[in-house]
Amino acid sequence: MKIIFFGTSNVALPILEALSKKHEIVAVVTSPDAKVGRKQELKESPVSVLATEMKLKLLKPVKVKGEAGFVEELSALGADMFVVVSYGKILPLQVINLPKYKTVNVHFSPLPKYRGPSPIQAALQNGDEYTGSSVFILDEKVDNGPLLSTEIIKIDSDDNYLTLSQKLAYKAAGSINQVLEDYVTGKTTPLPQDEASATYTKIISKTDGQIDWNKSAYEIYNQFRAFFPWPGVWTRWNGKVLKIIDLEPALKSQAEPGSAKNCGLVLDGGKIACGQDTFLWLKMVQLEGKKETLIQDFLNGYSEFVGSELK
Repeated sequence: MKIIFFGTSNVALPILEALSKKHEIVAVVTSPDAKVGRKQELKESPVSVLATEMKLKLLKPVKVKGEAGFVEELSALGADMFVVVSYGKILPLQVINLPKYKTVNVHFSPLPKYRGPSPIQAALQNGDEYTGSSVFILDEKVDNGPLLSTEIIKIDSDDNYLTLSQKLAYKAAGSINQVLEDYVTGKTTPLPQDEASATYTKIISKTDGQIDWNKSAYEIYNQFRAFFPWPGVWTRWNGKVLKIIDLEPALKSQAEPGSAKNCGLVLDGGKIACGQDTFLWLKMVQLEGKKETLIQDFLNGYSEFVGSELK
């Protein structure tokens, strides 16, 4: 088949590579180069970098909806199907229905659970034991179209966003060609999603990384896993932002004896009192304006840290 691939982030890369081995990728659509960092230098998306290496035709529209010229360009390429993986823009029906076999989307959750932009983060933050990926036919609603396949994988206790997203991406890449073949040959009957079971995720912002020390150590650890490496988790100390680069829950045997401690209280060794009489060990931190520091070095440099409260 002739396929136009829509994608932007790292999770799309294994699937693009897998599709290119079986099909003709007539074009890759990705987000425009974006300014990043303090110097605001233009940077290509990961999909743009890979497509360039693969010598594929690249399209980087600023907008998709209402862009007649872009739709005409897509139409002229004569693709049989569009495949979307973590593209980042909502496609209008005019684009979705353009190719013969319409537009297929790979979404990293077992739909209809966790529709929307942050399904991997949601699974980690909620402490789920399992998640998965779904392939479905796009329609005008968010992650709503009929399902072609669903794969389930186990979430390991030390998985974070980076490790879990890669597992999901490679798992989906291993099956995507068979799923598409079964779809176009009629072996698979697209099944409607159970609307009553649908749940939704939101766009993640930096504020989602702020720690509420009243939550249990395990809830905070799951927050850390979900938002690693971005936006990360953080708290406030002495009026400054303190980023938590690495942490882990304390074992029950490492709990503090005696009366309950104030949530956010810093104890010896960088142990933090959390809600439900649980504790976390800080392993690496970064104080606003400073470099990342191992907790022991931080304690040596800021003796007043122990006994203070994080906000």
